[in-house]
Amino acid sequence: MDSRRLKSICVFFTGAYAYGCIELLARGRTHITMGLLGGVAMLFMHKLNDKRRNSMPLILACVSGALFITACEYAAGVILNEKLKMNIWDYSSLSFNYRGQICLGYTLRWVIVSLAGMFVDELLRYFVFKDGIYIFDISRLHIPAFIKQKGAKLYERFFITRYKKA
Repeated sequence: MDSRRLKSICVFFTGAYAYGCIELLARGRTHITMGLLGGVAMLFMHKLNDKRRNSMPLILACVSGALFITACEYAAGVILNEKLKMNIWDYSSLSFNYRGQICLGYTLRWVIVSLAGMFVDELLRYFVFKDGIYIFDISRLHIPAFIKQKGAKLYERFFITRYKKA
């Protein structure tokens, strides 16, 4: 098996396990299909992180990830909740929901989950895959100058882009 396939398997299972844990902490229960969706979402975060490393803005990557997760959630909801009547989740009592399968509030939460997923992907790349590291370059976030000056040493030490090809 080639290393790219092994990386994909590792990324998938990391996402599946992590999302299952998130659901257990947040709702007190989960379903195996949520783990599968978490794995698929993490594979997408891995691909998005490649694009982010090649100049895609972080906010665009996070929003893209959130939209992807929402689309997967909707597709899974239609199949699992409506067709198979498994009733894994129901957002019908929440504002701005569509057919009880997706809602705006959760789409906004997926932005944060996408950011966390890309960070976890960076950790996997560095510690497991032994790739170069590319910490989120906050210099592209337009932080006010006085904050940059105050924390210049910290900024240089922890947030300057360090990327080397393997």
